[in-house]
Amino acid sequence: MKPVGGYFGLELNKGGYSYHTVPYTFKSGRSALHFILKECKPTQVYIPFYTCKVILQSFEVAGIAYKYYAIDESLEPVTLPDLANGEYFLYTNYMGLKDAAVNRLSTRYGHQLIVDCTQAFFTKGNGRSWYFNSCRKFFGVPDGAYLYPPDGVPVQPLESSNETYTVTHLMKRFNGQVEEGYAAFKENEELCGPEITGMSAISQYLLSHINYQEVIAARKANFNSLHYIFKNLNQFAIITDPETVPMVYPLITPYTTDRSILYSHGIYVPTFWAEVKEGSKKGFETESKLAESLLPLPIDHRYQDADMQSMAAVIQLAK
Repeated sequence: MKPVGGYFGLELNKGGYSYHTVPYTFKSGRSALHFILKECKPTQVYIPFYTCKVILQSFEVAGIAYKYYAIDESLEPVTLPDLANGEYFLYTNYMGLKDAAVNRLSTRYGHQLIVDCTQAFFTKGNGRSWYFNSCRKFFGVPDGAYLYPPDGVPVQPLESSNETYTVTHLMKRFNGQVEEGYAAFKENEELCGPEITGMSAISQYLLSHINYQEVIAARKANFNSLHYIFKNLNQFAIITDPETVPMVYPLITPYTTDRSILYSHGIYVPTFWAEVKEGSKKGFETESKLAESLLPLPIDHRYQDADMQSMAAVIQLAK
């Protein structure tokens, strides 16, 4: 019986927007990857050294062996292995800019390719390979991920049963308390672990109110605005594919940028990924350089051209 009486909850109705219509939802990218590993039972998976190491949680809980591979300055594998039966290859669609590389790898590896789209929310599966993404890296939701299996692979949709999340950081940011909400944000990151659980109902409802075409347009416009400013300075080989929807604008300056100056101006630029900086000791020099030098500049739908201009001005002073 539906509960009657008592206190009120959030007044949320389902909205009219959708982007991913697949029924396979999970609480996080790690959760979706764990599901893929459990379903496929690989003997070994090749994974990029240039990745967030929390992805290893999925391999640990699934009991699957992995082997690192190196990437070049175009963020593509230096060498491609010939996969044996039972082996898989995981590739990250870095910053949403590597759709073309994903398609080439999918043609080569088919169902033995797993595409990490946690930085490429707007990339959809092609029916040949496994794809998974992450919602909270693009929108103000506590959890959520979508999974695209290869065509013909039977997958049973999960119930919306995830209750391990917090919205404290979302509420604090909504109220302008960005720094005060960071601890709660980190707590929620821990809660969005590799356990195989469906996306929460609150995230599904919030996602249904997002005008995705407006979001795509804003991201592309902000990306182009920064590229116009930095194209002659940027040492990162920018990919300008009109079909891709970028997560960030990747900038490498010819000088060392003082991130503390950016933070002092309220510009929060992440590092992809701090733990990769030790890679040069293991033969992953390119990965170490990227972790040290790459500035992934925010370009999302919260901002307009004036915000890009202001951020660029600070970056040019942060030498």
